[in-house]
Amino acid sequence: MTKQTEQKDTSAQFALNRRQALQLGGGLGFVATMGLGAKPVFAQGEDTLTIAIAGDLGGWDQDYLAFDLIGLAVMKNTYPYMLDYGVRDVAGGRIQDTETVVPTFAESWESNEDGTVWTLGIRQGMRFPSGNELTAADVKWSKDRAFAAQANVAGIYRIIGLTEADQVEVVDDYTVRFHQSQPSAMTSQIQIISLYVFDSQLVQEHATTDDPWATDWVNRNPPLGGAYNVVGYEPGQEIVLEANPDFPLGEPPVHRVRLPIIPAAANRRLLLQNGDIDIALGLPRRDIDDLRSEPGITVISAPSNEFVFVPMSTVTPPFDNPLVRQAMAYAVPYEQIIASVYNGDARRSTSPVPLDMPGHSDAGYPYAHDPDQARALLEQAGLADGFDTSIVIVTDNVEQERIAILLQNALGEVGVRAEIETVDPATLQQRRRDRTIPLQVASGQMWVNDVEYLLSVALTEGGFLNYANYDNAEVNELFGELNGLLDPAARQEIFMRVQEILAEDVPWLVLCQPNFGLPVSGSISGWVQPVDGLFRLRYLER
Repeated sequence: MTKQTEQKDTSAQFALNRRQALQLGGGLGFVATMGLGAKPVFAQGEDTLTIAIAGDLGGWDQDYLAFDLIGLAVMKNTYPYMLDYGVRDVAGGRIQDTETVVPTFAESWESNEDGTVWTLGIRQGMRFPSGNELTAADVKWSKDRAFAAQANVAGIYRIIGLTEADQVEVVDDYTVRFHQSQPSAMTSQIQIISLYVFDSQLVQEHATTDDPWATDWVNRNPPLGGAYNVVGYEPGQEIVLEANPDFPLGEPPVHRVRLPIIPAAANRRLLLQNGDIDIALGLPRRDIDDLRSEPGITVISAPSNEFVFVPMSTVTPPFDNPLVRQAMAYAVPYEQIIASVYNGDARRSTSPVPLDMPGHSDAGYPYAHDPDQARALLEQAGLADGFDTSIVIVTDNVEQERIAILLQNALGEVGVRAEIETVDPATLQQRRRDRTIPLQVASGQMWVNDVEYLLSVALTEGGFLNYANYDNAEVNELFGELNGLLDPAARQEIFMRVQEILAEDVPWLVLCQPNFGLPVSGSISGWVQPVDGLFRLRYLER
């Protein structure tokens, strides 16, 4: 019997054990079936990787899980996804290529001439570990469930003109069509986020009259059938994954991945230094820099689309005056921040549009550290004596604190007296909703690498990431013109004009894009930096 056959038999046996355990006991009874103890054991070996994560996931139902990067990352590897991004090399690192779409469980992905109808062809013969074949019925049922949930997928589908379940059509057993009410240049990226599939036959076995979509059962039971299958889960302790031998792009090189849950960053670092784990996720940048010189440890580095910026509330005096915001842009010590906070391991941002986003222009933020120019603009704005303000940062965020101190000192040189205000995450969110933050240090990643998406979520009225409360009539109009526009040249022209406006309005102080650093034991390779922050384990090798 070959190794692959052995693995298939094991997978089938696990699926049977899992279903029997759930039918007998419900919940997560299958953990005991797999023989996991209450305390995780850190396994080492050529076919196993141990990757320490900072916390447990908030549930297993991806239709409802939001703002949980650990949970969403695990599920990116365990749910079957129809599509994903390609990979490209940038500055010595490997990153996702958002301009390339790779079918995974799909065989093809094509649009009609005007971009309103997209046809998904599904690979034939793909099976879930339950033995059920993955067909168009699973895709249709999964998207019907998403529309019924009116949560994650339904919300993002609206961007591309999908608002009703009947816009998803089953053509035959292996073909599904999506009928959009409008074309969108973002369709493929939105579907890469949204086209995950449930084993609909299995899930429906656990539906009830009161719970027709089996939300309770799905939330308590890990998904199967992705690049990896969940073979063990001890809440708060460990998640154990095994490579899916039937993954259509080839069985991942690492057979087993253990994800022990280690909340304290100091403990994750120590375990890596001691050789007890292979990768430590979520370490502070200072720890990562220290580990660069540690024997036996390599820090994999790659350019990142993480974007560090300081939104200024454009509705709060004196930041409602563009001259003041321009003055602030000239006061920022950009190179000092990159050198002191990021040890030089960051790229200077030159637009509110991230560096690797198609349509980026250096004209979007033509500012450099120039205190004299800052003082001149403040005088022009009638604030020759400066003013008092505050910089809001999150509790226990070392990077934000160091940035805030450097900003405080630099602003003081031009007469702006800034108090550093530390708040907990819940208070930060409430104050963002209340629009009571004059300056705040922020960072994040755009999951859709497109200027239209950036505008929709962060730089137009109502965007959930519009921390600057920015509302410009011409930008809004240009954003409206992008809606349904597919012509690349016409879109580029709009992108350029938008950045010219943003350069004058300056809703954000644009700081830098830190490079991603991942400390690993010296034998690990293959990391691909994700655009969405959700790791893909299938690329890793020992």
